[in-house]
Amino acid sequence: MEHDELMERLARFGVLRRSYGDAARHLVPLLAPSALVLVPLSLLATLVLVIAVNDGLIVVNGEPELTDVPAGASWVWAAAVPVVWLVLAVLVFPAIVTVAAGRLLGRRVPPVAALRAAARRAPALLALALLALAWLAAVVAVAFWVLLVLGQGWMWIIGTVLLLAALPALLAVPGVVLERRSAPAAVVRAYRLSARWLHVTAFTLLIGTVALPLAAAWALDRGVDGLSGPALTIVSGTAGVALSLLVTPFQAMVVTRQFLYHVARFPDAGALGGIVERLPAGPSGPARPVPVLVSLLLPGLAFGAIVLVNPLGLPEIAETYAQQTLARDPAYFDEGSARLSPGELRAVFAGPGEGVTVLTDSGFDSASQLLTCSDVRCTRLSNRWGGRNEQMREAIHPPSAATRLPDGRLLVVRWERTEDRWRARLLTCDGRGCLDAPGGTYVTQVRDLHPRPNLALAARPGGGVVLVQAAEVPAGDFEPSVAETFSLIVCDDVACSRPRTKPVARVNSRAFVRAPHSLAVAMGPGGRAVAARLDSLTGALHVISCADPACERVRVRRPVAPIWEDLREAGPTAEVNRRFDESGDYGHLAGVSLAVRADGRPLIAYRSAVGGAVHLLDCRTPDCAAGDSLMLAPSGVEHAAPALVLDRSGRALVAYQDLEGRRIMLATCSGLDCAVVPVRNMRHGPGPALAMTLDGAGRPYIVWTDVGYADAEVVITVPLNLPWPHQTRSPRAVR
Repeated sequence: MEHDELMERLARFGVLRRSYGDAARHLVPLLAPSALVLVPLSLLATLVLVIAVNDGLIVVNGEPELTDVPAGASWVWAAAVPVVWLVLAVLVFPAIVTVAAGRLLGRRVPPVAALRAAARRAPALLALALLALAWLAAVVAVAFWVLLVLGQGWMWIIGTVLLLAALPALLAVPGVVLERRSAPAAVVRAYRLSARWLHVTAFTLLIGTVALPLAAAWALDRGVDGLSGPALTIVSGTAGVALSLLVTPFQAMVVTRQFLYHVARFPDAGALGGIVERLPAGPSGPARPVPVLVSLLLPGLAFGAIVLVNPLGLPEIAETYAQQTLARDPAYFDEGSARLSPGELRAVFAGPGEGVTVLTDSGFDSASQLLTCSDVRCTRLSNRWGGRNEQMREAIHPPSAATRLPDGRLLVVRWERTEDRWRARLLTCDGRGCLDAPGGTYVTQVRDLHPRPNLALAARPGGGVVLVQAAEVPAGDFEPSVAETFSLIVCDDVACSRPRTKPVARVNSRAFVRAPHSLAVAMGPGGRAVAARLDSLTGALHVISCADPACERVRVRRPVAPIWEDLREAGPTAEVNRRFDESGDYGHLAGVSLAVRADGRPLIAYRSAVGGAVHLLDCRTPDCAAGDSLMLAPSGVEHAAPALVLDRSGRALVAYQDLEGRRIMLATCSGLDCAVVPVRNMRHGPGPALAMTLDGAGRPYIVWTDVGYADAEVVITVPLNLPWPHQTRSPRAVR
């Protein structure tokens, strides 16, 4: 009588609905095999993988990201995935099927006994797994052949049919563990049982084991979509692993009930009784839901602890997408007030506290803007025009320049247009805005309504400012410019009330280029100024150095000679010549950044116009008559100019773009002995500008542009826990 009732109960329709109900009622016993095997394995795999990808794992605003996948990590991942899959297929899933069968047949199968039974059937289950892999490979091969011969539409149709035809083979798993058949016999048994209801069986298994678990994963992804930072790391990590373990009992219950449903309806009266007799037995303790359910969270919590507590010293990054942050602020209700063009980034300067100020300037029809970040994570941003009235927006045509004063204010160059010339004066700026320096006068002027001057400035330690200017030598109406001049402007006060202009050199440049990042100036020991000018056409690098604070004695050296004398005749590529023919301007092709060490010797990072490689030049003397060079990044036409600063210990920090890996890199160099670490992945692609400074705590602020086809942003990235000794690697280039 009991056997007949059991047969009647298992033969009822509604396999899918009843399976999910049974799985929910018996969830804790069904989860026990996973808690005993998969949870420890997941913990071990998490620790091993985190250690393996340690060189490429960073934490950005509390969220883990990979900047690189080391070769060792690839091998670990390649080994871990098959191991976990085999353990799931050969041990855990069959054990859950055994526990599920016991619950459906009125027997309590202990999880340990179920695991032992599955282990005893491991050879047959392994053979079944290999058959599944062979079938999958055959399906992929057929689908690929159909794609080549008949097209994509037929590929999806035939691929779907083959998948549905393969799903009843899942019933071979209970055939192996419950009826103790061999793998081939269990497959034959599965198709014989479901032959009369093959399409119903296939769709039931498709929905129960594939569609609904995928829907649950999609719902989880949408549920955590609004989270960010540590909350996203904890919730997504724990919920993701827990969900992957939770869906397995539901899948196993669908397979088990579908198998027993067919057995109960199949004309084989002794089959069900034989399954009941073969169920493993053993001491069955009470179900402990709390330990089992808590264990599901352990892998995710372990990963969250590794990321957030950071016992391995992973690189921690604070990052802000400036325009997105401004757009969320009610103060910037006008879209134009929050707009920042990536091409306008000029420089970044440390503020009086933990924040920084970014100078942007289009160089065309708008005024300079000052983007102020008031704390280390840039949670508060403000964007101000660098002038007091609307006329200033039309007045700044040549690109602006700025330097930081000892009191924390910025000294900004403002260009004003008159009837026949452009004149430059200085502004002092703080968080509230900019004012004309009292008593100031024009520091330089250009008699051209379409000028292309380059101007850079640096504050003198004892007060005042030094400006260096590169200007075009005017030529005839039908002749190109063939030279440019270098001039120094020395002022004893920040208002520059009595500027002293000193022409220092005239060099052959073939054509003058207004490249705002191709001219830099810095102050050396004793208040001696050093400037560097990179020729954007020929690749020549000139260094202008003052032998005294007043720049009465000036030396001009050329540590990097031009690659060719006439670009039009010996251009590096047809693309470069094409750009010259279209615009006549190579401002985006080259850039230079300069720092002077305590012994007076300059360090220069530059992006050559010839191929675009990023170099670090270590000058041997204060005037840089000669130097040694290291290539940090190979040639690439999209490189932005690198940025260089000296940290408190005198080491050079160089930020630059890695075009191949689409990353921002940071090199820490003692002389030319450099260690390089990836700092950040580009969300879109390489932009035209990059700048860097150190804040009051010595942290590097890297400001860069992230540019794609439809999106462009100014990004502020701050490494919070330098140095990263375990992350370092040497540059690929040689000296």
